[in-house]
Amino acid sequence: MSDERQPLLKVTDLEVTFGKGAHAVSAVAGVSFDVYEGETLGLVGESGCGKSTTGKALMKIVTPSSGTVELDGIDVTHQRGRALRRARTRMQMIFQDPISSLNPRRRVRDIVAEPLDAWKSVKGAERHQLVTDLLNQVGIDPEVYGDRYARQFSGGQCQRISIARALAMRPKLLICDEVVSALDVSVQAQILNLLEDLKDDYGLTLLFIAHDLAVVKNISDRVAVMYLGRICEIGPSDVLYEAPAHPYTKFLLGAALEADPDSAVAGAALEGEPPSPLNPPSGCRFRTRCPYATERCAVEEPELTEVAPGHQVACHFPFVAQ
Repeated sequence: MSDERQPLLKVTDLEVTFGKGAHAVSAVAGVSFDVYEGETLGLVGESGCGKSTTGKALMKIVTPSSGTVELDGIDVTHQRGRALRRARTRMQMIFQDPISSLNPRRRVRDIVAEPLDAWKSVKGAERHQLVTDLLNQVGIDPEVYGDRYARQFSGGQCQRISIARALAMRPKLLICDEVVSALDVSVQAQILNLLEDLKDDYGLTLLFIAHDLAVVKNISDRVAVMYLGRICEIGPSDVLYEAPAHPYTKFLLGAALEADPDSAVAGAALEGEPPSPLNPPSGCRFRTRCPYATERCAVEEPELTEVAPGHQVACHFPFVAQ
């Protein structure tokens, strides 16, 4: 990438493999990308492509098999014990299922204060005030709801509480893993608007993982498209949606509802199921579903190559505007 800024998050050749030998599953295969301070990078792809595993590997909830993850110049990959816990305070994650991610035995105030208590960073009146401010910021009245349990809230309210907890340690990076996929459409809009407001208030950088292309387009500055464990295209949101350079991106956009019948991606449809990660295809992993594949695609794995400023694609025959 030609961007001269220093990335806040730098991911290089990240791999995650589950199992060994013939039963090894290549969930994430050599993924590399940067996330710059203050931006939102969307990570999108079909179910099972490895995008959520990538997010968990960044936090070391899932241990990477190889590769490096650097946050603000610090290699998180090789951190252990307290050093890893300290690094995680600067990089928090919000999960897909808001209800199961909250402890059902703890009151809302204590859930939000848990990171503060774990690090003993604030106590007494200061702790109480900080928790009160966080709950107010996410739209949960602490006087009315602060002493209730998670089971007494809707999914949207639980997601607001999860966001408040994630912000307690003032992280620089927020990893949002399908944070609105389990919510009603009207509630989705509320949560997305809340994230946008908090991004400005706290100076956050977001990695937004989702399969809903409309959501990703609206919230992201740049978008990375993932297929079977690999990044196949990454670029500015408007450019990628208006002129996709990878066949998979074009088909993925074509599968979404398209209001404009003259759109470049309208009517495109992708058939078949992704190959098993137990036995991924040689060369380009998308070649078994790609109508443009040639013999070269079977023997040579394409690397991410810049086709326009800030726009990279891993394809031997990309769609490039003339």
